[in-house]
Amino acid sequence: MSEYLPIDSSSLRTDTKIGCDLYLLVKTNADNRYILYCRGDAVFENAKRDMLLEKNISRLFIKKEDQQKYYEYLESNFQNIISDTRIPSDEKTKIIHSAAINLVKDLFNDPRAGNIERAKAFAYNMVDYVIKDSKAAENLLKIAVHEYYTYTHSVNVAAVGTLFAKDLGLEEDELKRFCTGILLHDVGKTKISTDILNKNGKLTSEEFAEIKKHPEFGTAILKETGNGFTDEYTITSQHHENYDGTGYPHGLQKEEIHRCGRIARIIDVYDALTTDRPYAKAIRPFAALVEMKDKMSNCFDKELFMRFIRFSGPYDPRKKQRNADKLHN
Repeated sequence: MSEYLPIDSSSLRTDTKIGCDLYLLVKTNADNRYILYCRGDAVFENAKRDMLLEKNISRLFIKKEDQQKYYEYLESNFQNIISDTRIPSDEKTKIIHSAAINLVKDLFNDPRAGNIERAKAFAYNMVDYVIKDSKAAENLLKIAVHEYYTYTHSVNVAAVGTLFAKDLGLEEDELKRFCTGILLHDVGKTKISTDILNKNGKLTSEEFAEIKKHPEFGTAILKETGNGFTDEYTITSQHHENYDGTGYPHGLQKEEIHRCGRIARIIDVYDALTTDRPYAKAIRPFAALVEMKDKMSNCFDKELFMRFIRFSGPYDPRKKQRNADKLHN
C-alpha cells in the first residue's frame, strides 16, 4: 500500500504555502518513484503551476501523514477555489466534498467550539458554491457517498438538503443557517455509544431510547459553543419530529415543527434509505420515495414531500414529472 495520496493540482493556489510537501510520481520500467516537487514551507509559485500545465500534469501527491494539513489548507482557501474559473466544476465538487467529510470526521471525534465554527464556515462556503455555480446541484447529487457513516450521512444530507432548500426559494442568509444546521444535525450522536450507532440488527428498546436522546444532546452541544445559532438549533432538535406528532423528542406536529425541521426530516430519511447502513442495504432513489410515501407518509409535510419528489433527480423534467405523477396517484 502506497504511503502517498493523490491530490488534484488545480486545488492549489499560487503564491501560497500549502503546509505539506508535494511530490511528482515518476514511472520507470523498474519502479515508481515519488520526487519532491515543492516543500510545504515554500511558496507554490506561478512557475510551478505553469510547469504542471505545460506537462499536462493534473495530479500531485502528498504523504498520507500530511492529509490533515492538506484538508486544512483547502478549508482556508475555499472561497478562492470556488471562484477559480480554471477549476472544472466537477473537480471543485470533489475537492469540497472530500474536505467536508474530513471536517465532519473531526467534528464527530471532537465536537468542541472550534470544529463547530469550522463546520459553520464550510456550510457558508457550500452555499456560496451552490449559488455561484450552475452545475453545483448536478455534481453534488452525483457524488454522494453510498455507504452510511454518521459523518458521510451528515455531508450528504447537507448537500441534498441545501439544494432542495434553494429550490424551495430560501434566501441566501436563511440558506446558510439551514446548511449549517443540517450539517450539524446529528452532532448529538457523539454522546451515544458507537456500539449502539453501528449495531448490526434491531436495537433493543433501551438502545433506541438512548438513540432518541441525540437531538437534545446536539442542541446542548451547540448551545455550549455560544455561536448564537437560531435555525441551527431548530434543525438539530426537530429533524426526527413527525408531521402527525409521533416523532421525537417533543412529539411536535404540523406547524409546530419549523419549516426547516420539516425539510430536514424528509432529507434525513431519504439519505438513510439510499445508503448502505449496518442493518439494511441501500435502495434506489425512486424506490426510497415509494417507501416514504407508502410506509412513512405520516412523517412528512405532504406539500413539501411532493416538492421533494419533483426536485429529486435525475435532471430530466419530464421524468421528474412522471415520477411525481406516479407517487401522487
